This record gives sequence, C-alpha cells and structure tokens, in this order.
Amino acid sequence: MDTNLEYLKSLGISSPYAVGVMPYHRDASGRIVTDYAKVTQGKIAQDAALSTAKNVGVPAALVTYIDPQVTTILFGAMNATKLFNETKKGDWADSFMQFPVEEVVGDVTPYSDFTNNVTSEVNYEFPTRENFIFQTTLKYGERELATGAKARLEFAGAKQRGAANILARAHNRFYLYGVADKQNYGALNDPNLPESVTPVSVGGKSTWADKTAANTDQMANIVFNDIAKLINELIKNNAGNVDASCKFRLAVASDRATYLQMPNAFGLTALDLLKSNYPNLEVLYLPELTTEAGSMLYLTVPELFGEVTAECAYSEKMRFGGVEAYSTSWVQKAVGGTWGCVIRRPHLIATMLGI
Repeated sequence: MDTNLEYLKSLGISSPYAVGVMPYHRDASGRIVTDYAKVTQGKIAQDAALSTAKNVGVPAALVTYIDPQVTTILFGAMNATKLFNETKKGDWADSFMQFPVEEVVGDVTPYSDFTNNVTSEVNYEFPTRENFIFQTTLKYGERELATGAKARLEFAGAKQRGAANILARAHNRFYLYGVADKQNYGALNDPNLPESVTPVSVGGKSTWADKTAANTDQMANIVFNDIAKLINELIKNNAGNVDASCKFRLAVASDRATYLQMPNAFGLTALDLLKSNYPNLEVLYLPELTTEAGSMLYLTVPELFGEVTAECAYSEKMRFGGVEAYSTSWVQKAVGGTWGCVIRRPHLIATMLGI
C-alpha cells in the first residue's frame, strides 16, 4: 500500500479511485508542493504535440492485391509457316545446303534407220543456301529469383518461354526476308520471284481504298477482279500445269482484310465470289505484306504433282546450351538456325503490289 496515500488519509485527504500520489515536497512554510519535473521525467504526456506525421492508415503494400494472372504483351502474328510448311534441313554444324534441280532437255526427229542426230538429256543445277546461326542469352540471378518469388513471378520459366518466343519471331522474320548479305532469302525477297503484277485500274485509281470509295456498290467485284487477275497471271506462267481447280493459297495484307468482307449490290462479298470460282482457294492474312511501297497480295500453289513449291527451312528450331553457374547467377544460351525460305519453283508464286 502506498504510504503517501495513508499519510494523506490521516490528513483527511482521500479518494476511493486513487492509486498513487504524485511526487511532492514541503516548502519552508510547510505547504505541499507537487514536483512536476519528476512527474514528466522519462514519460510523454498524453496530450503533448505529435512528433510523427498524422496517420491512421497502414502501408499501401499491405492492402495491395497482386493478381496472379500475368498478362503478356502481344506482338504481330507469325504467319510465315502458314504460307509455306516448315521443314528441318541439316543441323547447326552445316554451313551450306544445296538442293538439286532437274530439267529434262531434248527433242525428236523423223525416224531413219541411219540417223540418231537428236537426244534426250537431263540437266542439273545445285542452288546454294547459307545456314545462319543466331542466338539469345538467358540470365538468372539468385536474388532476382527470390525477389520475383515474393511477387509470385516465376522468372526462370518466364525467361525460357520468352527466349523461345524471341527465337520463333526471328525464324518468322528470316522466313519472310532472309538474311542480308548471305545466300539466304525469304519468301518476299527471293531474287528469282517473278515481277509483281499491278492492280486493275478503275478510273485511274489502283488501291482498294480509292476504288471502293468511288464505287461503293461494286466493292466486292473490285476486290475479286484484282485477285482473279493475279490467279490468271499464275495460270498463264505455268503452261497449262495450273488451272482454276488447283489448290491456291492467297496471303492478304492484314490492313486489307476487311475489304474481302465488303458486299456488292447483290450482297455478295469478295470471299463469296472467290469460293464459287476457285473452290480450292485458301485465304490467310500476313501483316508483313503491308509495306512502305504499298499493301500486297501473295499467291502460290503450295504443291504441284507431289512436289512442294517452297519450304520454310531451319537447321535448329531451338537449341539450349549448357547452364553456366557463377557465384550467385546462371547464364544459358538459346540458339536457332535458318536457311530462310527455300523456293524451289518460283514460277508457282505471283504477287500484286499496290492494293
């Protein structure tokens, strides 16, 4: 029991709620004086000014929800292998590839027992393509992986998937454009491709946008006429080996896709007209056919008499090297190899620029 309280009670000073007595002393006249300095020593008064910033919240990170579904950024469609099939040729140890081209030559002459002045021969050429090997590098840091784990991100797997995507986009680019300064060509720039065809002129205009704007009731017919001209060009260049019943594959610049759906005065679209006239025509869309020189059509007969017209050829689709371990990190290479697009029969391809 607090002896000071007992003493105060003896003086007639009491309270049923009192738990203690503030420090005090008596002055020279015997009066009780509270020692306030002793009261505040080592303590902070409850009504004193704040020494911290006013705040009744909690750190924002503690009330932030992180969605576990990660959204990936989209890139342009990789449709080169829809144009021509993809094929493995050789491996990364091969520097060059040659594919033999066979041509039968000869003639006939009236029969005679005593002459044999004409013959039938076979001639061969061996076009060459160079193997282009390319790479990207993956790096993992020990602290990086631990930090990502706190955010529920799986960095190692994501980087491997990213490397695969980077290689796939590179393959797509090389299949279309080849590799500069090498004997490695793409479907769009092979030097043996026939000269591009010009669109049908309507009132001095050639693009679909200009021609359809001036003839809104003939939109489907305008688009169909350009494609029909391109098909006729391919038929003309192949001496009767190609006709309207063949399997055609038509690639259209992506920015011109909607024009194939525009109707004419009878409600028919260009696609309707194409299906009725060329039942084996396949249509696909290729963003790379939108060029600085104008939008393009790319037509091919992908296979004729059992032989392919062209193929997207690679030596290595995706080859992972060994993992190099350092003190707190790891490094790994991802490698690809390409021959570009090997076009065996360029006369079975026709293009139209300026639609």
